[in-house]
Amino acid sequence: MPQSRSIWIVLVVVLLALGWYGYYSHLQSTSPPGSTSPDVSSGQGTVKGKTAPEIALQDLQGRTIRLSDYRGKVVVLNFWASWCPPCKAEMPEINQAASEFAQGNDAVLLTINLTDGSRETEAKARKYINDNNYSMTVLLDTGGKVADAYGITGIPTTFIIDKTGVIQYRFSGGTTKSALEGYVNQFK
Repeated sequence: MPQSRSIWIVLVVVLLALGWYGYYSHLQSTSPPGSTSPDVSSGQGTVKGKTAPEIALQDLQGRTIRLSDYRGKVVVLNFWASWCPPCKAEMPEINQAASEFAQGNDAVLLTINLTDGSRETEAKARKYINDNNYSMTVLLDTGGKVADAYGITGIPTTFIIDKTGVIQYRFSGGTTKSALEGYVNQFK
């Protein structure tokens, strides 16, 4: 009997260790709202220090917006959907940051709606933006090609791209206006 009890104790210790390791790994791989320690890991070619993939998407007014249109400015790209609770939670701060960046010449904030046509449609995105009186630029990724190019596996996900078009930061989870301002100020 003492041998089987020892086996159970070892098994319990191993399971506890694995649980703590999984929890600790999760904490290390996500950024809490307002965090200043972004995840700079790659996602299908979006590695820190690499040129950001080009974007050519329609905004809510039907204009085609390209990432290259903003060369010479720091660009904040924020991927989101109206059904996503963490996206909704950060939207007031995202909108405020977009408004402040628009007043200067150094930075721009572009939001990319993951418009899949079923769970998220253009009508749902437009209604969400209008209902909340947001004025930020919303681009519609209707084919998911931009999300794929940036390796988006969860939302919200935000990128900071420097004036030369190089990815400097990628982080997942909600953010704040002050955190975004801090990132942008590093590359003005």
